[in-house]
Amino acid sequence: MKRSLTGAVAVAALALSAAACSDAGSSTDGPIKVGSVNGVTGLFQTPEVPQAVKAVFEEVNKAGGVNGRKIELISKDDAMNPQRSTEAALELLESESVVALVGSSSAVDCGLNRATYGNSGIVSIPAVGVDPACFTSPNIAPVNPGPFKLLTAMLYYASETLKHDKVCMYYTVLPGSGGGIDAAVKEWSDITGKRLAVKDTSVGEGDPTPYLVAAKAAGCQAILYNATVGPWFAQAQTQGLQDVDFIMGANSYTDANAEVIPDGLNVYAGTEWQPYTDETLPGNERWAKIVDENKIQKTAFSQGAVMAADVFVQVLKTIKGDVTRESVTEAFKKMRPIQYPMVGTPWIFGPGEAHSPIQGSRFVKVENRRWKVLPEGFIVPGKN
Repeated sequence: MKRSLTGAVAVAALALSAAACSDAGSSTDGPIKVGSVNGVTGLFQTPEVPQAVKAVFEEVNKAGGVNGRKIELISKDDAMNPQRSTEAALELLESESVVALVGSSSAVDCGLNRATYGNSGIVSIPAVGVDPACFTSPNIAPVNPGPFKLLTAMLYYASETLKHDKVCMYYTVLPGSGGGIDAAVKEWSDITGKRLAVKDTSVGEGDPTPYLVAAKAAGCQAILYNATVGPWFAQAQTQGLQDVDFIMGANSYTDANAEVIPDGLNVYAGTEWQPYTDETLPGNERWAKIVDENKIQKTAFSQGAVMAADVFVQVLKTIKGDVTRESVTEAFKKMRPIQYPMVGTPWIFGPGEAHSPIQGSRFVKVENRRWKVLPEGFIVPGKN
């Protein structure tokens, strides 16, 4: 994936971001404008995210808004294209004068736009943080653990909850994610004192047989896996790996994947929020009400959208006086932690140089080709 800017776009980014603090986001009349950069088209599609954020804001608006002002969401589709992502951020900051970004769900936004957000003095609360930069920037704080903190929780679940000594990893590494994976494994090792029995990050879309034969020979008791589901588990059954615990990430937690996993295999998935397939879990009732009433697709990403919008509104209501970009940023930098029932730890923005407030995961397991929520609750590495 191309992660660099063209020369013209880079010059525009520097010129516009330098002036952003002076007068953008300063209007106190009309609606409170909020932006988001989302993958609606392209390789990483999350159209349900801006739909769910907008639905929460419309709920607030129907109740009178915030201090009499309505909230308006302006979403830009970057199609996972670096140039479009940069242009989208600049349009939101300069042309639309948004006071904050809420509910972004782009695979490239954080890495490309973190400096612009910092120079502009604006905060971003992504619904879905993907890029490592989402969790290491002073002006960005996602409402999900992200793929790397989730990986640490998956490793911890394998070794500490399932009590396995030989934990193995067979992964596909996306461009730019290798460092995040290494850091996640190191964090797990630092907490538990344990090491991976096998770490193979060369898994592709081809025949999974060589990897599974190698895993069997290595005596893997738990295997963390993140690539295509169907062929892998069909071959796992053929290889007789019914005694191995397979653990996948949140991206694999879908009804479609559960349906193609053969009976007799032990297959788990770590979730970033309360498992969305059980609407009775804490926090899920509100999310389900929002998405049902607005006919929005039920996914884990739409959970993140509702949470991002909710915490934004909660902090927005603490502002005394004009709601501007400056007052919103100050409110988030000085806020108190928010206990949100859909995640395992409190969410807070705060004054730090990096923000990764949500830790841990809740786990589900395939039974009869459906996901079953497991009873342990949220597993937070080093705490349970």
